[in-house]
Amino acid sequence: MTDSKLVAFTVGLDPSVTPAQTTCSLEGATPFHKRTVIGSALLGARKRDHSLIYNGYRNDAPEILYIGSEDLHLGRKSYSCRRRLVQMDMFHRFRRKKSRQTVIPTITETSPPSPLQQPVEGFAAAPNIHGKHTSPSNLSSYDIIPDHRKSRSIERYSRERSVERHADPLGLNVLYEPNDSAPIVDIIFVHGLGGTSQQTWSRNRDLQFFWPREWLPSEPGFEQARVLSFGYNAHFASSGRKNMLDIADFAKDLLFGMKYGLNRNSQRLDIGKVPVIFVAHSMGGLVVKKAHVLGQNDDQYRQSIRATSAMLFLSTPHRGTNLAELLNRILAVSIFNHSPKHYIAELKRNSPAIHDINEQFRNIAPHLNVFSFYETQQTAVGPRKMMVLEKDSSILGYPNEISKALEADHHNVCKYTNQQDPNYISVRNALKSLLPKPTTAVSERLRVSANENVDLKGVETLLAVSETPRDDYEFFRDRWMPGSCEWIFSRPDFLSWLHDTASASRVLWVNGLPGCGKSVLSSFVIGKIQEMGYNCQYYFFRFGDHNKRTVNALLRSLAYQIAITLPELREQFRKMSEDGVKLEKAEGRTIWQKLFASRLCKVRVRQPLYWVVDALDECEAPQLLLSLLSAVTSSQIPLRIMFVGRKTQVLSASFQRIDPSFQVDEFSANDIKEDLARYVEREIEYMRGDSGIKARIIQTVCEKANGNFLWVHLVLKEILQCHTEAAIEQALEEMPPDLEPLYQRMETALTKSSRAGDRMLSNAILTWVICSQRALTLEELSEALKPEFSEVLDLRLTVSQVCGDFVVIDARGRAGIVHQTARDYLIKTPGLDHSITPRDGHQNLFMKCISYLSNAIPRIQGHRSFAPFTPAFLHYAATSWSYHLASSTVSLDHSALLALTHFFRNSCVLGWIQLLATWDQLKTIVYASQSVTSYLRKKSKVDAESSPLTHPLQEKELLELWSIDLVKIVGKFGGQLVKHPRTIQSLIPRMCPTTTAIFQHFGQTKASGQMLLGGFSRSRWDDCLSKFSIGRDTQSLRITVLERLFAVLTSDGSLRLYDAITNQPIRQIPHGERVLCFRFSPSYEKCVTYGFRTTKVWNLKDSRQIGSIRNPNNAKALDVAFADDESTIVSCSDDRTIRRCMLGAPETVWNVVSGDVEFDDAEGRQLNSPRRVAFNPDGTLVALAFRGFPLFVWEIDNAGLVGRCERASDKNRSRRDLYSEVGPICWNPVSGHVLGLYKDGCIFKWLPWESDSQEVRTVAAGIQCSLDGVLFVTSSTNGTLQVWNFNHFALVYQLSYHIPIIDMALSPDGRRVYDLRESFCNIWEPNALIRLAEADEKSSETTSTAGGSTQLSLNSETSNEDLEPLTALATGSRTWSYCSGDEAGVVRLIRAADQASIQIAQGFMPVDHIAWSDNEKYIVTADLGGRLNVRIIDDSGPVTECRLLFETKTGSGLRQVLIDTQSEFLLLVTTAFTELWHLKSKTLITTKPNVNPYCRWISHPLDSAYIIQCTFTGIGIYRWSTLEEIEYRSFKQVVEESTSEDVPERAAWMPPSASFAMSPDGNSDSVENVFVSKSGSHLLLQTAHPSTQKHRTVQFLRVRIEDLTMADDSQASHIEARGIPRSLASKMEKILGFTSKSPRRRSHGLIGEAETEEEEVLAFLDHDDWVCSWEVGSDLTAKPKIRRHFFLPQDWLNLESLRLATISKEGRFYCPRNGEVAIVSNWLQNEWID
Repeated sequence: MTDSKLVAFTVGLDPSVTPAQTTCSLEGATPFHKRTVIGSALLGARKRDHSLIYNGYRNDAPEILYIGSEDLHLGRKSYSCRRRLVQMDMFHRFRRKKSRQTVIPTITETSPPSPLQQPVEGFAAAPNIHGKHTSPSNLSSYDIIPDHRKSRSIERYSRERSVERHADPLGLNVLYEPNDSAPIVDIIFVHGLGGTSQQTWSRNRDLQFFWPREWLPSEPGFEQARVLSFGYNAHFASSGRKNMLDIADFAKDLLFGMKYGLNRNSQRLDIGKVPVIFVAHSMGGLVVKKAHVLGQNDDQYRQSIRATSAMLFLSTPHRGTNLAELLNRILAVSIFNHSPKHYIAELKRNSPAIHDINEQFRNIAPHLNVFSFYETQQTAVGPRKMMVLEKDSSILGYPNEISKALEADHHNVCKYTNQQDPNYISVRNALKSLLPKPTTAVSERLRVSANENVDLKGVETLLAVSETPRDDYEFFRDRWMPGSCEWIFSRPDFLSWLHDTASASRVLWVNGLPGCGKSVLSSFVIGKIQEMGYNCQYYFFRFGDHNKRTVNALLRSLAYQIAITLPELREQFRKMSEDGVKLEKAEGRTIWQKLFASRLCKVRVRQPLYWVVDALDECEAPQLLLSLLSAVTSSQIPLRIMFVGRKTQVLSASFQRIDPSFQVDEFSANDIKEDLARYVEREIEYMRGDSGIKARIIQTVCEKANGNFLWVHLVLKEILQCHTEAAIEQALEEMPPDLEPLYQRMETALTKSSRAGDRMLSNAILTWVICSQRALTLEELSEALKPEFSEVLDLRLTVSQVCGDFVVIDARGRAGIVHQTARDYLIKTPGLDHSITPRDGHQNLFMKCISYLSNAIPRIQGHRSFAPFTPAFLHYAATSWSYHLASSTVSLDHSALLALTHFFRNSCVLGWIQLLATWDQLKTIVYASQSVTSYLRKKSKVDAESSPLTHPLQEKELLELWSIDLVKIVGKFGGQLVKHPRTIQSLIPRMCPTTTAIFQHFGQTKASGQMLLGGFSRSRWDDCLSKFSIGRDTQSLRITVLERLFAVLTSDGSLRLYDAITNQPIRQIPHGERVLCFRFSPSYEKCVTYGFRTTKVWNLKDSRQIGSIRNPNNAKALDVAFADDESTIVSCSDDRTIRRCMLGAPETVWNVVSGDVEFDDAEGRQLNSPRRVAFNPDGTLVALAFRGFPLFVWEIDNAGLVGRCERASDKNRSRRDLYSEVGPICWNPVSGHVLGLYKDGCIFKWLPWESDSQEVRTVAAGIQCSLDGVLFVTSSTNGTLQVWNFNHFALVYQLSYHIPIIDMALSPDGRRVYDLRESFCNIWEPNALIRLAEADEKSSETTSTAGGSTQLSLNSETSNEDLEPLTALATGSRTWSYCSGDEAGVVRLIRAADQASIQIAQGFMPVDHIAWSDNEKYIVTADLGGRLNVRIIDDSGPVTECRLLFETKTGSGLRQVLIDTQSEFLLLVTTAFTELWHLKSKTLITTKPNVNPYCRWISHPLDSAYIIQCTFTGIGIYRWSTLEEIEYRSFKQVVEESTSEDVPERAAWMPPSASFAMSPDGNSDSVENVFVSKSGSHLLLQTAHPSTQKHRTVQFLRVRIEDLTMADDSQASHIEARGIPRSLASKMEKILGFTSKSPRRRSHGLIGEAETEEEEVLAFLDHDDWVCSWEVGSDLTAKPKIRRHFFLPQDWLNLESLRLATISKEGRFYCPRNGEVAIVSNWLQNEWID
């Protein structure tokens, strides 16, 4: 028999043969191979011929694999399999006896295994029972391959096979770790379905091929990597009870191992200290993604998971596989107790689990490096071969993803034959490229010491850092040549700057000519400083990237780098982030003040910080940057700042204006002849030719170079293309000495060497490179060139050929211009074949971007998530078309107007908004609005020169509407849009005003069953975001707005705190007496309130009093502030005294700092009491305004005068005591100016160290400045608000409102204006402020500080200013009608039929209660004064009439008004008594004292003769006609099994509510509300229990009505009260009530199939302001099935609206808004699913 002989035999199963004997005939074998096999009694009589394949190899065990069984093909481990197993066992016993007589050929190492021997591991792999050196089969859990060398029973086969699987460890296990040092990266391998932690990665399951352990650590570059493998029990063929584990469970197990895992020495693994790279096969990729999502949202695991820098997926079913459902069906019918697996069901194609993982992971993936490898060969499954995973399911499609095919099937995609295997090399190289390189914020964060647990997520959020300047550093550092740049260490001025040990800060300005290698020099200096162990931060301004040219970007980057190394500063930044501060769009001055001047400069560090800032001349506002350095003179940290750039006139003047106390040194970097010679010598080192010609080249080039490396580089490229010495000599002779002639030479050569088609392609590429907003990658550029230029075969090569040396490709594949001088040449030199006109270029790029979006978005809009289907160029087109529109001349082109109109007319605009929301780029929407507005302005100027008949009025009107809509969408829906981007497709358009473009095109509902919104006038946008009452029993005095909250001071001595996002009350600070002034600390952690008798200091987080000081007699403070890093408070009183109090001192008392003597005038005149006082933010200066004197600024520590602000018009007066009187004053917290008003209405700003001030004439009575110093707001006595730009003194917004203003403030981001009028707080968010807030910060950095125009930029958009807020609401039980009462005492009835509003009452006090009978005939109203009216409605005629039935007086304290279901009786409940009235007879039946005033009454839902009283402790039943008590049942709380899988339910107590007690109700146990199920079977009680600090703990109890009628006397005294599931209670913000829905429409984005069953639901508002429903079932015990339907717009969210919001029994939702009522219907039939 030959070595490769394959012998087949057949086992005949004949029923006539006894069970003890079976014949095995071997076909094609030698006679001695035919043997009789002694059988077993287990052999059955089943008639079937079974073919087997026998591989006989010399000196090795034969392997037998059964094929041909239908049962086995289906994967069923049936009885016939066991029978055949016994047959082969007997055959091998016989075979072993004869093995000595047989020469069996051996298998060679290169012999390929059978295709059937490959398990579908990772997707459908199963446990193995054969030895580790045997080849596995395609379905290894059903292999019949016994080991011939050992005699063992069948049971032993199965047992050892299971043992082999379980031998592979579970959990996280270390495979390799470096011995001599700490690891620099963790690489974690995660297997897939049916795999194990070792065998998944081992060829033929031989651990000698376990490449993560055996090969990878020995590869170059991996020596310092720690390698781990994670195992979990995902064996699909395991038997037993149904397995409920899912992918999330495996992910949690992985997270647990990363957090708490131990190594071999029982030491913590501490995953997260260094970057983490995941390598995942098949389902393991889903486990890794789910773990990443879960870890991001869990404080326990956040640190570990945030270290993830990359993921490498090997055939991962990102969109599932069709084989999953088949496998579960097979397991379901198995007779061996197999069961379907939950985690297999989750692998189905596009399953909800996979969708949820992808939807959440898409927001994380942009911060990761992602590799996806996919299989290209079919995998053997039984007798067939098929593709387990197609390419589309194996790749994510993300912009930053790198995908590659592997020549392998699903099984072998993760197993390799040797280290030369091409598949292994591909995976290894990908891993090597992912080894830590500090190119991202993640890896930069992890450069911090591995022993220090640092979490920089808060810092990243604060500074919006997505990448560090490390890429730019490495780009220039790679161009450094060894030996070059060393000359700088011979410069005395550089060495003095570098080694100066003085505490004063210094600046070094290194300037040079263009192209002289300044950026390479900067990278060299940075590297050297870091090698010396100094703390160095750096930044590279890049002319080709607009995002890297701003002062904002520079300061945020420096702050981030400093935070990595200074823990004290890092902690301060983290607290700022927690307070909601975000600086991504802040002005440069604001960032400098908040981060550097007020924090960094006060940190005490001995070692200096080194800053290297390259290409200062490329900064868009270098003057601003240099002017900010004045604050560095007082820094506690010595700063060494090195600026590098070209020497321009502007920069020279700016350096001269730096504070003289700041040492500035300057030198030139042009003397670099040695570096040039070294560079030339290196470049021609391998050029053919003798040393003489090389020496002449070096000499000639260096003489002509004039210190320009770029010139040398370009010249050498031409010289190296010469083939003869004569050609070289000619090139040297003809070479122009300057760059411009050289560029001309390059451009001419490019024109001559290219064809006409190539010139078109060249100009297209140059246009993109020169005009693009940022550098495009080659992939983006390739898409941008289509369809004009078809698929370019090798774009990198094509760019170099058609663009020559004008365009360079960096290491990250981004195309850029070689130098700014080249860009200037191409755009400023007319007549060139390759000249680029920027405005025309921008026009072409705009048309390309807008047309690309119009074509690309419809193709991907059908997908629920755009991310997996996002083409590379889509991101650029979506974020940059508005930039090109603003920079182009498209106003002259009618085609551009048509393209823009087409874009806004179809659904592409919604898809565009959805994309930007998905990427959290809403500021681009606002910028687009500005660009469209600017375009329309230009277009109007062009159209003015043509006939009006030709003007495109309809197109311009559409664009004008959209320019407003875009801003309002961001302002009113921005928060929800970022969380749920798809809401723009359906929900948001319906909520917009009816005259808007978005509503007219996309919001008008046409399909039946869709959600309807109506009930209030909403024809246009308004500026009022919210209006709510502060309180009717107190007066509002002051308002202050912080980052996350705002505070209102009231006349009762309380400081009320509100959430700045939801406008909901948080808590209150009760001072106990009238407060004269208050101030928050700069860190927002403390607050001081100054009263008549005492001053109190509070902890702001919990409103806890932490200090109290006795105030001096007869001294009223005019202002108070924190000083000395919040350890001191200072005050200035009307007795002309400044006092200081040290907090934490043994005796906290006020100590006098300055008094009468110090406050004498410079001319010796005694000053009177100050009329206005204002401390600066840090409490070091105070501005004082005295009557008859100029404004003073006083320094507190040195007790001295800083300056006087003398008005120019006052200097010429004859009498020096007649100075203009100063009114309100405040400080600009960023610039240090004092802002104020003169009594004649003029506004002024004055810097105390300067003599001159700026003025602008207006009429104002109050003034306040924003926290960022960009804007200030003024108020007038007629109620007008004006918002001004501080730098220009330009009016940007005006609001007219007839009610006088008490106080006002601006939000920190400048988007909103808050004002107090009467007892209300109004919040305004106008378009003008949104545009300013979202605008690129460069607009404010590049402008002058000179006074500007007072021209209005936007008219007032206020609407509905005369509508009074609603205070009471009742809905009809039979119709859509409702009755409302407002703050002015007006009661209106709105009819459902025609929406007519009928005024039925006019009072003088706010309406407090409204009750409407079930038959809709009686309306009972009560006002705040206790007057109660009962009216009867007659709508029998054409006109609805309402007449007064009777009137009574209840006094104050009315708590509830209730009419019985038969409309016969009226119940009035006050805090003192309860009255029962008969409506028809208008008689009082009875009056009873109210023992429990904080209860709620309801009509008995099943028996109209009774009424139910619900108290905090129990329920009483009374007779309606007499109010006679029938029985009372106290609550017996029942502990139930949890209906939540995660949290066991006891009494379902919610966390303490954020609200505080505004009335005595909050101080007692109370029943807040009672809800009756629609079927009348249950009551749901919302109770409140008072806790500390005015908090109330809310509990929900459910009671069965049938329990109230129990006849069992033993239980008559109690009634069971059960909680609701904690998972449900924790989501509730407000319960709306019970209703039912039929039919139900379940949809993705409100589109889906209708169902017919009717379900009872509980509707509620969740914490994210979504209206939700819970399908309660018949007994309220069903597992929570919570559905979301729609969200409430931000301008609906205020205290009154939410308090009155309700639903009718038919499911209509009512919510007051701005004096009207919004009605939403059909919402229950539409479920929202993201």
